[in-house]
Amino acid sequence: MPQLVFDDEAQCYKAPGGEKTSNLVEQMDRPLSLTFQLTRDCNFSCTYCSEPPGIGTRSHEEVLAMLDKLSGMRRIILSGGEPMRYRHFWEVLEYCQDRFGQVVLSTNASMITRDGAARLRTLVDYVDITVDGPRRQHDRIRGNYDMVIRGLRRVAEEDIPLSVICVYLGRNKRKIHYICQTGDVFGAKKVKILTTIPKGYSRNLFEDFTTGEELDELEKFLTAEREACGWLPRITIADWMKIGAGHAILIEPDGRAVASPVWQEPECILPFGNLHEQTAAQLWAAYPYKEHHLNKYLERTLMVVE
Repeated sequence: MPQLVFDDEAQCYKAPGGEKTSNLVEQMDRPLSLTFQLTRDCNFSCTYCSEPPGIGTRSHEEVLAMLDKLSGMRRIILSGGEPMRYRHFWEVLEYCQDRFGQVVLSTNASMITRDGAARLRTLVDYVDITVDGPRRQHDRIRGNYDMVIRGLRRVAEEDIPLSVICVYLGRNKRKIHYICQTGDVFGAKKVKILTTIPKGYSRNLFEDFTTGEELDELEKFLTAEREACGWLPRITIADWMKIGAGHAILIEPDGRAVASPVWQEPECILPFGNLHEQTAAQLWAAYPYKEHHLNKYLERTLMVVE
């Protein structure tokens, strides 16, 4: 792997030497980062869910074997569905220790108890939690606002580094600055604003797909608001057209590896292998979007407010 450094404060990778992306890719034999879906089971019903139920999880032993194949990768993001619904969740977290540079939990936060938050403090490098607006807007999109804020508060109380994520939709776009305020209140390192992709339930939300000028205006607005309000978190905005196709690698619960989002594909994903059957090196060799992958996680194609 190339000499990339994870900046804990910025929550992103950096290339200290400023090397070109193509040169960095030549030094890689596995992904820099990927999302490992432990389960598609979830206790929420988000209107834009891109990862709905319908894919079964392999046996616990097979899940651990797939994690072994990824050992040495810089970052693994444990996700779902809701990953804390996976019945071997805590065992997996412990198994990931010393196998990856960064272990990240992407969760709706509803299942984080006080004791669970204290336990997470020793097992994750940071947590991603989605809040999609003030109470009314969030509840219309995801529901369970109080549960989410309770879990977010527990993570913050344990001083676990965190990012607050928001999906930018018609029903919350006028309230997006409240997300930044929420991130600031709870001490988030970063607020990540994502736009919808036509995948899963989001296939019905084409009117909410946003790119170009509207996001440029959003960047200007949040730059001014961050300065005026004194917010501390960095803010990133994902314009998928600038980031390019297929930047994210997802390992689905059955082991299938897919690149996402890939607009020209019917399901907005491109399957390119299966970790249950192949090595991490074989998957990386078959993956066609290596530069898009690296550019995104080095924040070379993200809109950044700091």
